[in-house]
Amino acid sequence: MITKSKFIFFSFAFIGLIAAICSSYILPKKYFSDALTIIHNPWNLKGVVGSFQLSIFFYSITGMRWMPFPIVAILQYPILIYILVKIGIPSNFDKIRINNCLMYFAFFLLGIYISMQTKEFITFLFCTLIVLICKMKNHIIRNRIIVCILLIIFAMVFRSYYFLVLIITLLFSVLHLIRITNNVYILFLYGLLIIILISLAYGYVKGDYMSDQTRTELNQVRLDDPKIREEAKSVIISPVSTKTWYGEVISILYGFIVVNIPFNSIFSLTPQVVVFAIWQIFLFYFLSLKFKKRLKLKKSDNIRWIYYMVFSFFIVQGLFEPDLGSSIRHKAGIFPLIYFILFDNVYKPKA
Repeated sequence: MITKSKFIFFSFAFIGLIAAICSSYILPKKYFSDALTIIHNPWNLKGVVGSFQLSIFFYSITGMRWMPFPIVAILQYPILIYILVKIGIPSNFDKIRINNCLMYFAFFLLGIYISMQTKEFITFLFCTLIVLICKMKNHIIRNRIIVCILLIIFAMVFRSYYFLVLIITLLFSVLHLIRITNNVYILFLYGLLIIILISLAYGYVKGDYMSDQTRTELNQVRLDDPKIREEAKSVIISPVSTKTWYGEVISILYGFIVVNIPFNSIFSLTPQVVVFAIWQIFLFYFLSLKFKKRLKLKKSDNIRWIYYMVFSFFIVQGLFEPDLGSSIRHKAGIFPLIYFILFDNVYKPKA
């Protein structure tokens, strides 16, 4: 039986599929820069360790590496929707609610950012595995240990910043366990403090701070190149130099705010940047309210750990994201985690 909620869900999913198929004919080339790197491998990358290396290997063995973008969209997008269906279709998805409206637009985001050969598709599959483990109600401690091991492996093989996600997730868990604070905003400050200390220690050893390497240097190259300067409209530029310790601190704090609460982008002259910024602001605010309610619950479950991972990722984004578009694309990659907590109290037993 097709309920109203299912009808709305699959209707938006179908529209998202159309957007995914048509995206390569509409979107500018910058949206496909990673895909072109995976297809052509201009740096002659080999092996499976590294985000591009593993992506090239994955798309080569699946045969999708050389397929046209619309065909890749037809193959990949239904997999994303199938995964979300298995996580659960909200029973009130036909109602006008903030979380539902956020998800309506998310169908288009998934279509835009995961309609091609992309690293985010692999991240999406990985995060699906995390959700499946955390949904298990038995052996909570064992499941958390498995999640930690998986995050370590993923960080070693694919994206090293997941080490930071794991560290902050464990920090949140310990702080809640010893009941230092249940204030979500205080937790954010602790998380930011941790990555600031890690970045400063890294800079002391290596000579360059983390945000200087992951964001400032990249954006400077983009802004200096007249061929791609026009495409870098939503770059995140720290108001002070990142060459000093206090400049690095300001850069991380500024990056966290701009990535998660991008009020400055609302005044952009580019329509898609404005829409993405509004979606991001409402997403962060709504999930923060849900996180606050979750922290007040005394029961221990793995759902809280998904909240920890999502907000740990949001905090780490303040360190490495070069622009708003990249931050949205990376959120598309972890969307199984976001989707699960977005509707953690309104699922039917079976979708």
